[in-house]
Parts: sequence; C-alpha cells; structure tokens
Amino acid sequence: MAQLIELTDLTGLCGIALALASLSSLALSTLAPSALTAARRLWAAGAIFVLLLLPLGELPPAAYVRGMTGDLSITSLLLLGLLLVRGTHAWPTDNPRRIAALLLLLVAACVLYPLALGALPYDSYRWGYAEPLFLGLLLALALAAALLRLPLVALAIALGVLAWAVGWYESENLWDYLLDPLLSIYALIACLLAILRQLRASVSR
Repeated sequence: MAQLIELTDLTGLCGIALALASLSSLALSTLAPSALTAARRLWAAGAIFVLLLLPLGELPPAAYVRGMTGDLSITSLLLLGLLLVRGTHAWPTDNPRRIAALLLLLVAACVLYPLALGALPYDSYRWGYAEPLFLGLLLALALAAALLRLPLVALAIALGVLAWAVGWYESENLWDYLLDPLLSIYALIACLLAILRQLRASVSR
C-alpha cells in the first residue's frame, strides 16, 4: 500500500509548485502581455501548479526541485502569491518603503548566514529555536513595520511565526519560515539594482 504523504511534505511541495507556477505566469505575461489577460494568467498558473504536483515517475516534478532548493520561506511564498495575483508589478523596487523592506531582508540574511556558517563564534541560527529575545524582537519589528506602513513586512513576520507555531514545515527553526537563500539573493540583487537606478538618475541630472 502506498504510504500517505506527510502534511509537512505536502506543504513544502505546494510551496515549490506555487513558486514555479508564479514564475511561469510572469514569464508568460512578459512574452505575451496583450494575449494573456489577468484571468488567463491565473488559469495558466493554476494548471501549471496542478501539473507540478502530479506524479512523474515516482515523484511529482515539484519534489525534484524541492530536493535542490529545500522549502521556501513563508516570506517567499507571500511575495510569489502577490506576484501571481497582481502581475509583474507586485512589489516594485522604486518605492522607498519597498526598498526599506528589501534592505531589512538583506540585513536579516547578513545576520543569519555568515554567523551560521561560522564567521563568528556565535551561531545566530539557534535563535530560531524558540529564543524568547528573538520572538520579542520579531514582535517589535512587526509593530514597527505596521506603524511605518510596511504591511508586507508585518504580514510576513506574522504568517511566518504562525506557520512555525503550528509546525507547517519539517523544520523546527523559525528562521526557515522567515528567510531562505533564494529570497536573500533576490533581496541583494534588487537592492543593487535600486542603487544603480539611483546613481543613474543622479548622473542624468
């Protein structure tokens, strides 16, 4: 008898499928913006999402991608969901508040990954194991983000903590719900592009 898939595996696979469906929808809307209406884009993304979860051999296609990337963070899924619903301009980087949110992601990545890889004798990754100070910092950050009109930051933190509390993924570390390497790379590239645009604008003046 075939073994039933674990809930944590199912949510991880659905996250990967959502990411690939959103990026495919973006590519389709970029290649054929006039032919692909918002409704058609959503239908196409839905079809891709389902196909990625259907078995291909022993595993669905999303499982092979998941094996290379791991589970995406809740923050990544939130941004990809907005991309899917709103299209190419889901999170424009020419808005100062959005740039601030990207910088916050970049700072978090700089705090997490170098320390976790041993750059300093203190491992920041262990904060994610229900460290009270870390949870308090996240609460304060979410409140500050709401006051500063950064709703995506506040929502990402709230959803990430909620998913971690109910054990949505296999990981028991809160960091994995808030941040992932692909999101960190995206934040770095987006910040660099925003800086280049500012420099070009200054030179053109």
